[in-house]
Amino acid sequence: MQDVPSGIPQGSVLGPLLFIIHINDLIEYCQEHSDVYVFEDDAKFARHINESEDCHELQEAIDLLNKWSSQWLLKLNVKKCHIVSFGRNVDKSHKYKIVDENNQVMELERQDKVKDLGVWFDDRLTFREHINEKINKVYMMLGVIKRNFKHLTVSTFVLLYKSMVRSHLDYCSSVWAPYMKGDIEALEEVQKRATKLIPALQYLPYRDRLKACGLTTLHFHRIRYYRNIQDNNRKV
Repeated sequence: MQDVPSGIPQGSVLGPLLFIIHINDLIEYCQEHSDVYVFEDDAKFARHINESEDCHELQEAIDLLNKWSSQWLLKLNVKKCHIVSFGRNVDKSHKYKIVDENNQVMELERQDKVKDLGVWFDDRLTFREHINEKINKVYMMLGVIKRNFKHLTVSTFVLLYKSMVRSHLDYCSSVWAPYMKGDIEALEEVQKRATKLIPALQYLPYRDRLKACGLTTLHFHRIRYYRNIQDNNRKV
């Protein structure tokens, strides 16, 4: 047996469980002043701001977070702490402050977008940044497929496409799914180009290529996915 002065042992089987126990009381500690959402080592505070009193309540939650982190010897990385206000005509003049590891009061940086669990959230919730990033990513994946597979069959393409390309477009799509025609068409263009990688199908119309591959349009694929989620929620 050996004493562990601080933190959680890395790489251990009990590490994740011990960490959950370590931070388990954060929600109860701060939820009186703000909604608290915790996932692993990420914590988010949210409050609907209608008046100045709401700003003070949110600042109180931040102060309690500082107090809690000091008690449990979990120093906050202030550079990774940000403020994002969502909505139109939002008053962004209010400043929020936090105490860093050197006990200096610092103003939290306000941003117009934030990346949370792999999804970019902008202050208007258009998800334009996230959609553009995903489009660039999947075009890179298509380039990898094109360079390494010169003679694609339909079955090989479908396997590669679903695992290397569409998986990026499916991740959290229920959150960021586009509603503007331009974004929907930009995403669909990815699949149009992808299906042209099959030599036997590249001169066929897009609908015929989809039929030969047993695929649907990405727009319909997302709608069908949402309906399945809704049906499962009704059953529960």
